Amino acid sequence: MGNSRPKTADWAPGTLDRTRKAIGNIDEAEAEKMTKVLGGEIMYERTSNPSSSKKIKGTGRLMRQSASSVQKDVMNTQTQNSGKGRKHQEELIVIPAKVNSLIDKLMMSDEYGIKPDYGLFNFIKYFQTNGHEQIISEFCTFTMKMHIENLQSFITVVKTLIQIAPASYKAKIANGTEPKFKFLRMVASWTLQGIKLTYMDLLNLTQPYYVTDLIPYTRSVYRLLIQVYYYGESKIPKLIKEIYADEAAYPDAPKDKLSGLAKEAITQWLYIQNEIIKKMYPLLMRMCSNTFEEYPDFFKAKVADILKFVGLHKYDLLLQEKPKEPPAEEKAKERKAAVPTKGVKDALVTTGISLLNQLFPQAGFDNLENHPDLYPYFQPLYKFADGFNVLSPENPLQVTVVLLRIIEDFFQGCRNIDFINIKDASEKDEGDSILKVLDDWSAYRESVFERLYCSPLNDLVNQIYSQKDFEESQFGKKLITSLLWQTNYHFLPNFKFEQLILDRPADESKYPPLFKRTDFVRKYLTSVVSQCDSLVKTHGDVTCVRNPWEHYKFDIPNEISKRIDILLGAQNKSANTNANNANLLKYTLCIISVLDWWINNPESPAYMTSPRHIYRISAEDGKPQFSVQERNDQNKLFADEIRAAYQRKSAEQK
Repeated sequence: MGNSRPKTADWAPGTLDRTRKAIGNIDEAEAEKMTKVLGGEIMYERTSNPSSSKKIKGTGRLMRQSASSVQKDVMNTQTQNSGKGRKHQEELIVIPAKVNSLIDKLMMSDEYGIKPDYGLFNFIKYFQTNGHEQIISEFCTFTMKMHIENLQSFITVVKTLIQIAPASYKAKIANGTEPKFKFLRMVASWTLQGIKLTYMDLLNLTQPYYVTDLIPYTRSVYRLLIQVYYYGESKIPKLIKEIYADEAAYPDAPKDKLSGLAKEAITQWLYIQNEIIKKMYPLLMRMCSNTFEEYPDFFKAKVADILKFVGLHKYDLLLQEKPKEPPAEEKAKERKAAVPTKGVKDALVTTGISLLNQLFPQAGFDNLENHPDLYPYFQPLYKFADGFNVLSPENPLQVTVVLLRIIEDFFQGCRNIDFINIKDASEKDEGDSILKVLDDWSAYRESVFERLYCSPLNDLVNQIYSQKDFEESQFGKKLITSLLWQTNYHFLPNFKFEQLILDRPADESKYPPLFKRTDFVRKYLTSVVSQCDSLVKTHGDVTCVRNPWEHYKFDIPNEISKRIDILLGAQNKSANTNANNANLLKYTLCIISVLDWWINNPESPAYMTSPRHIYRISAEDGKPQFSVQERNDQNKLFADEIRAAYQRKSAEQK
């Protein structure tokens, strides 16, 4: 009886497909068997699309649509489904294909994790509707949620600092014109309602999410943060410290509570700076810029575009006031300091090498002329990107990058020094300043070395590993020549080599060459340290630094801060401490002098090896070698060195 029923179309198209997805596929024979056991009827689905025919008004006749008409209806239906909730949506600006490719690659990188990276199969995205603009779901559902929570925490803690302030200080906050008061008023006025609404609208959209879906959210976030960003990322913690010091100076002030709030505010700001402003910048760049810019250069190069996108004017921003010029006679005193010759190996270089041996015992700095392998010692400490691992010890960039990274750690403490940014007459680099150097320094590792050098280097060694004669191919010669030119463009001005091909690659870096910046910093710090040394006994005022005698401060401990804390006795917080900004600058100058000698002196060991010794070669098979055994005794060696130095000092006193 069960099989005598005629096959009628009982269900609307798509019903059975949705059911199958829920219970799995079942063939007709299995369905009949289940009917015998469980009872019920086998139902069938209508195969005709309701839109495939139209009923003529006033008649009972059906008129068939043409095939092209049916196809158009189906495509319209698909478009409506794929765009659910996306009506009247803003569109992305049209940008050159090369720029789009660079931004796309940035979003797919592990550092930013905004778009999915399918490796060799990324081309599949271009066969999907807007596939190349898809966003990783977790970025929207988790990362952005964390952003909102931390923004809320930052606003709350700033408001709390205002609420617990004494009445007289609240009056200053309400009416004061100093940057710290403007900062408090600005952040206290922030509301997250707009951000939360755009976020809820986003979550209501059907997945996958696209870059266009994030335009309202990105605009809302940066509309708030850009108001204080241009004051200076490193300056915001200073404002918070000033506010804490002001409030803690009042009688009966809850100092412990204030200290906790200030630390929390700084921690939350550092999260905002590193995880929101920086990590979302590829999205902001895609939405308002027609050129590709590295971070943080993007925020300098595209100020007008950013402000237009978020709907703000420059008068809406918290900006630093221009420092007053000191009297002419004081500037004349600054110029009297001896200006070192570029790359000269003087007493500062010798002291710098000695200091490096103290900080990193047995790393090999006392043996640079023999090109020790620094990778096993420093890779565990600094986790350099792929490419550094294949550098030959005889490649002068290995030492260069290690020194670059060590100075980067020193500069983290120098960011909390209050420089009076006045150009000295000895500064030949027009438009350069110590503040610009501090902002740009990490880019020489992250952008110039890792992107412009390591990327083609990895391509070269991978090709040579699989094709022994690749170096002799035209493409191989082009890669090698490009690497040699990159070395000369950015790092080693006296680097000489034989061109394998006539083509000379373009210099794609947006930063002045490292050898110019290093020469500038050495001369600038020589002037500053000279002034500090002349006033060390009286702790007098220094014309180019406002706080040379304050205890130095690293917002986040690093390999350098942990070591110099011990060398300079950072536990001493008194006014007579050795762990002050003046000594931090002196230590920094010593290491900068070593780098300046290494890259700018044509007689340094950097220029004493073959330029073709680019990558590691295995002694076993002559192929590129991708790694060597890393060390794990760095901290023990440092502790042993400190203990030995203490014992030597005790013996001398006896």
